[in-house]
Amino acid sequence: MNEKKTPRKLLEAMSQSIGEPGLPSPLVAGADPFFVLVGTIISLRTRDAVTEVVTKRVLTSASSLEKLAVIPVEDLAELLHPAGFFNRKAVQLKKIAEILLRDYNGEIPADRKALESLPGVGGKTAAYVLSMAFRIPAICVDVHVHRIGNRMGIIETASPDESEKALMKYFPEELWIPLNHIFVRFGQRICLPRNPKCSECIFKGWCRYAD
Repeated sequence: MNEKKTPRKLLEAMSQSIGEPGLPSPLVAGADPFFVLVGTIISLRTRDAVTEVVTKRVLTSASSLEKLAVIPVEDLAELLHPAGFFNRKAVQLKKIAEILLRDYNGEIPADRKALESLPGVGGKTAAYVLSMAFRIPAICVDVHVHRIGNRMGIIETASPDESEKALMKYFPEELWIPLNHIFVRFGQRICLPRNPKCSECIFKGWCRYAD
């Protein structure tokens, strides 16, 4: 097997190609679980640039579970616009705040099953919260991770759920947390959804997609 395709060498090379040498700790690992949860829900079906603007606006007006629980759903929807499904997310976020205040003493649970029981929280969101907020090893498979893993031939899967299981087998646990950050940045800058920059890619020569 090509050295660059071993788990650690692959991530190191990918990180270097996006201007982040080595395997840096995730930028938001250990961040406020509430902020991470809200931001991740907003990001679903939403472009990265929109997610950043909307998340800052929502967290400025509703900076805690208590504030999120009492804000009128119409006002929250307005803050969430133009994020994808902003009306639905407004309802979900208010319900999440109410549930966490009522059943979890106002704490974000560091448990995947508990997280996935919340409205609008699926496996991807739960994995991201666990890894970014609680430093619990997990792989968050978004469109970038699923696409790049299959394009490069690291895995061969048909769905994000399958990709998560396959990547967990391929990469050792200590690489799970930085994996999402590196894959996403690589997918935004080089391995684009359309017209990927294969001619500039460090993996040109053995990546099956480029060939």
